[in-house]
Amino acid sequence: MKQNKNWKASAALALTVIIMLTLGATYAMAAEKLTVSYNPMPLNVPSIVMKEMGFLEESMGELGVEVEYKSFLAGYQMTEAMAAGELDIAPVMGGTSTITSYAGGRDLQVFAAYGQAPAGFAIAVKADSPVESIQELEGRTVGVPVGTEAHYLLGKALEEAGLELKEVQTANMLVPDAVTALMAGHIDAAAVVEPVLSRLQTAGQIRVLRDGVGLMPGLTVMTARRDILEQRPDIMAAFLKAHNRSLRYMEDNPEETIELVAQETKLPAELVQKIMAKYTFAPQLTPELAASLDNTAAFLLAVGIIREPVDLEDLINFTVLDSVQ
Repeated sequence: MKQNKNWKASAALALTVIIMLTLGATYAMAAEKLTVSYNPMPLNVPSIVMKEMGFLEESMGELGVEVEYKSFLAGYQMTEAMAAGELDIAPVMGGTSTITSYAGGRDLQVFAAYGQAPAGFAIAVKADSPVESIQELEGRTVGVPVGTEAHYLLGKALEEAGLELKEVQTANMLVPDAVTALMAGHIDAAAVVEPVLSRLQTAGQIRVLRDGVGLMPGLTVMTARRDILEQRPDIMAAFLKAHNRSLRYMEDNPEETIELVAQETKLPAELVQKIMAKYTFAPQLTPELAASLDNTAAFLLAVGIIREPVDLEDLINFTVLDSVQ
């Protein structure tokens, strides 16, 4: 009986060890998968190049890390996925979305800049509209997604014209819905972004009252969960190196890049070339860009999107940039 009990105890112990080893191996495999958001539009050229050329897979393959891409329609969806542990890196996120999510308790950090496109944002009216200037929007309805870069542009454009946000009627709607409402005559003006901006301009359907040049940087940033930034600096450095490789490819192969982007976005090559001219892609987080994030946070606080000031020193993590440069 004693031997039988010992045998049963040994078997139970062996089974426990096997289960623990299996679970450990499963966890290790799961931990070695990098989940990255992928959004080709409005025109995120480095992301398109990196994915289509397989640069990230090559870079991560050297570390034994598998890459999984996920697509999202909005910035808040990316940050919610990060909070749930379902997304590691969001290479392209608007400054407003980043600040709003961080202020809302999401444990993410900015580790590099992605791009700037102030000319890619505009406040526009229909081509036959009687409105000729931003000043003439007083008392009229403007369609804009509240708490976004487009909302920030509207606020800055009104400020430049001597008006305040409260002096226009703001209709909170996504950019595609705002464009539809504008073309149907339901609103007087709308925030329009690329690639729709250039397409409607080329077709003569809209007139731009003011774009973002000189008013806002049109900044997008790279963000990641704080834990992966702190625990896997090797993965983060490898990611940024793959991104930089994409930038070099774009510079060395402009025609091939345009063709690649046109195929991925289903946009005419001529339109792709026109839109790309509005973008600057560089990862450096200069003092000027950090200041622009500070200004964006101040705007979001003033309009009530966030309730407390944001600590930029905690939001921005320079370690990845410093390790790669």
